[in-house]
Amino acid sequence: MVRASGFSRRIAALAAATFLCAGAPAMAQLATYPVADAASDADLVARGEYLAKAADCMPCHTGDKAKPFAGGLGLNTPFGVIYSPNITSDRSTGIGLWTYEQFVNAVRNGIRKDGAYLYPAMPFDAYTEISDDDMKALWAYVRRIPPIPNTPPANGLAFPFNVRLGMLAWRELFFDDSRFTPTAGKSEAWNRGAYLVNALGHCGDCHTPRNIMGATKGKAHFLGADVDGFWAPDIATDALKKSSWTADTLSTFLKTGSAPAKTSVFGPMAEVVHESLGFLTDADRAAIVTYLFDSPRPADVPAPQAASPLSAVVYARASALYVDNCAVCHMDKGAGRGDTVPALAGNPAVVAAEPYNIIMAVLGGLPTGGTYGAMPSFAGRLDDQQVADLANYVRTSWGNSAAPNVTASMVASWRATAHVPDYGTQAADAFTCPDVGGAPGSDGPDPKAVAALSAMMAGGQRSIPMMVDAYKAASGSSGSGTVVDALTAAYCPVVAKGAAPTWQKYAELRRFTLQAALEVSRRTVSGPVDSQTIAWALPVGPGLVLKEPKSLVGKLACPADDGKAVPADLSAAATKALGTPKPPMAGDAISTLATTLYQQNPKAHPADVANALIVAYCRVVAAQPNASVADQNELLNGFAGQAVQALQLLPPRKIVVEVPAKAAAAPAVPAAPASAAPAQKK
Repeated sequence: MVRASGFSRRIAALAAATFLCAGAPAMAQLATYPVADAASDADLVARGEYLAKAADCMPCHTGDKAKPFAGGLGLNTPFGVIYSPNITSDRSTGIGLWTYEQFVNAVRNGIRKDGAYLYPAMPFDAYTEISDDDMKALWAYVRRIPPIPNTPPANGLAFPFNVRLGMLAWRELFFDDSRFTPTAGKSEAWNRGAYLVNALGHCGDCHTPRNIMGATKGKAHFLGADVDGFWAPDIATDALKKSSWTADTLSTFLKTGSAPAKTSVFGPMAEVVHESLGFLTDADRAAIVTYLFDSPRPADVPAPQAASPLSAVVYARASALYVDNCAVCHMDKGAGRGDTVPALAGNPAVVAAEPYNIIMAVLGGLPTGGTYGAMPSFAGRLDDQQVADLANYVRTSWGNSAAPNVTASMVASWRATAHVPDYGTQAADAFTCPDVGGAPGSDGPDPKAVAALSAMMAGGQRSIPMMVDAYKAASGSSGSGTVVDALTAAYCPVVAKGAAPTWQKYAELRRFTLQAALEVSRRTVSGPVDSQTIAWALPVGPGLVLKEPKSLVGKLACPADDGKAVPADLSAAATKALGTPKPPMAGDAISTLATTLYQQNPKAHPADVANALIVAYCRVVAAQPNASVADQNELLNGFAGQAVQALQLLPPRKIVVEVPAKAAAAPAVPAAPASAAPAQKK
């Protein structure tokens, strides 16, 4: 049976097309139990049946009236024919092998049992508001539906609409996975009506026009739309009042399909009344009427955008960048792919106060590590403003609440670090100083100012803040990328003249350039961006940089040993390795301590290793009797600088991959002699 017409008789019906996808390959039976054992609580089952009627489930999932809920109803959409699936308890063609979790994931999140996305025709954007208790009741009832073997025809969607991966963009831009929340200040009846209309009844899916991507137009909510060649009228509050509807006449219409002196139901709405609304209690119909006569004004933008602190213009281009460049791997809502691609939602590296790590991940990519695959670099695909927009979008979406403090100028300073050749390349092996000619169309750093800086460095000057100021004063340039390029170009020949091995020359130049990028980028933002008030190691991609404290005379505030600032197991290992030394510690001892702890914890990020030692030493320093605040800061800053530099100068770490227990252990990473690093001015 095929129902002719446009975009579904009632989007819920079209939803049935892909809803629950009974035709998907069977998966292992997880946490299932026989249908005969389901829902012994008769009241729960009865409630579930009532809710299923309120949601109008049966008509959408019935192609042959002799086979209720067995699917097969065909719906002609602008994209082709879609057939509703079998949702009876049949174990071969229905959902008899589904678990409650899989049922919830399909109904509220739009994801089938096999993990594929459902099309936006499925009203999971409304059903996502259904409460947990009501989902349990629905499941209790659905599992009791008698099994009816029936395999609906395959969908007849034309390319590209038959490619479900295209749903990534729709979900990212329009779907808000959230439950119904009562509105404060409104009556119990009003809130009940809002729940019935917007969640179970999904009235807006028929009475609201849709955009080209199949999402309802928020600004036109309830204002009317074409459904199967019939007009679903404007049911917004103003329209109802202008049309002289009253609470009594509307209640009667919803119950019987007829309102004296007004109208009689016809078209798709007739089935809604006779199979759904007519079965509701008088109290629930009254609640619906209460809500419709006082429904809120339409939202200006989709819920995901409304929750964003970004401007409408920035949000539009940033969300498009995420869909085009990130969503295929990191999925919609930044959910990731289990243990193969990390989630971005709630990721500590993403929401850190300092945004430098995410900038470097986008620009430089990330190597394979553990069970995660490699991430490619996007430096050649995205310009500085695009990287900034994308980083701010990821830091403020899906519940992430970091500050959108990334700027194009900040990105430019970190992009410049890519001009240092990667160790192992021909340029690095020969230690050819990197080409720092700048961006296309740019002449690069001022050569006279670079030469002056190089002479200063050859004389022992290593203060990056001072050299940044000196270059800006000498060249008149304030471009972030150019300043970092200038310092790199000035320092490179100084490092090249040293006697250290080539890999250590590379590591030292890389260390210096990262520190220069940190100094320059910190000057491009206003407001606090520091996660800690003490000297602290910041992760930047696979590497790290040292963030010096803004104040050298402030009271020492050691982070709490609660597993938040540093992983608890690493903190314990650092405390044990450090012991109870008497400050100050010798530089060689600090370097050995850092490299040893790094080797003993091959899965730890070097920044975490450094910070674990910094926190442990901070407690030692804070306990020193008669030490002034200035002395405490000097002791901790010196220790932090030596520990971070030791880790920065290590050769590239072999990637840690999970292997069977009997496999041979990977060789230890050789430590870099502390003496190999160029001396730093104290």
